[in-house]
Amino acid sequence: MTAARAAGVFVACALALAPALGCATGVGRAAQPPVGEVAATRHRFTGSAMGAAVEIVIEETDDAAGRERARAAARAALVELERLDFTLSDWKSTSELSQFNRSTAARVSASEDLRAVLARALEVAERTNGLYDPTIGPLVKLWRASRATGALPDAATLESARARVGWRGLSIDGPDIVRADTTVELDFGGIGKGYGAVRAVEAARRAGAPRVLVAVAGDIAAGDAPRDGPAWSVEIAAESPALGAERVVLESGAASTSGASVQWVEIDGVRYAHIVDPRTGLGAQSPAQVTVVGPLDSSVDALGTALALTRDDAEAATILARFPHHSARIERSGVVSWIGATARNGAEEPLRPPSPLH
Repeated sequence: MTAARAAGVFVACALALAPALGCATGVGRAAQPPVGEVAATRHRFTGSAMGAAVEIVIEETDDAAGRERARAAARAALVELERLDFTLSDWKSTSELSQFNRSTAARVSASEDLRAVLARALEVAERTNGLYDPTIGPLVKLWRASRATGALPDAATLESARARVGWRGLSIDGPDIVRADTTVELDFGGIGKGYGAVRAVEAARRAGAPRVLVAVAGDIAAGDAPRDGPAWSVEIAAESPALGAERVVLESGAASTSGASVQWVEIDGVRYAHIVDPRTGLGAQSPAQVTVVGPLDSSVDALGTALALTRDDAEAATILARFPHHSARIERSGVVSWIGATARNGAEEPLRPPSPLH
């Protein structure tokens, strides 16, 4: 994911997951409260989890009690991200996902989180005609090797990996994940951070901080609106230097940015993105930069990955029609389009979808 950031919200400050949190407070103060009440401010925390930079903003009162509540909620959110990393990471050999991928069983018992992410991933795969495919693991591994060596895989190796990809061969049966091909491997690189950001917001809410904004790299999830406005304002940085940034607003919603402006490699004179195209098995060439805005749900992350691979806006519009509560900013070669039933081209109006995906 490329970076999307909350305009005027995040500032840099050191944060360690344990045992202490570092933060900045007292900046971005909310509207003055009635006489006798303590003013609210935005407490900011930064750190890392799930292999990405994490930023958290929590609006709380500007006193010792409020600072402690904010710190406790931020810690709860980060602990949740750490926990999910040990479930969803394919970089950690001991994670549940890695253990699933090493297994040769057709039926594997899985945790609630793994099943929840896969269930949403399969829904998005179906609605995007497989442009997003959570079984792309073998191709991702192959492409990582190509990025490291600077050489494309040979045709036979590529075809062997492509033969092991196919979301239709997966299903969830009660507590189990069932796969028709036992060599299928999952990869949640296109949905895991979005799921983590949403769950981090939920963790902060449970800790007593409902007015919260969480960013995990380019995946942003927002809780209740701050006291001084109808929603959180999030800035979308353009890929083209000729274009200015735009803003969207979130209240109990999420946004995710996908593209190749940061991570790419050139091989034999051709520029490839880090996003693997399941149609070719290689890194995408000239993917769009896409920001999807929608419900507080990981579907925005997976949908962004798929839309980045669309060939034109007509194909993107066809896919978005299947996601009635999502909108997308799509930038191709310096031209921007907003597509979707709830699209707001730069308008700061909160999007409040009535349901997560349906």
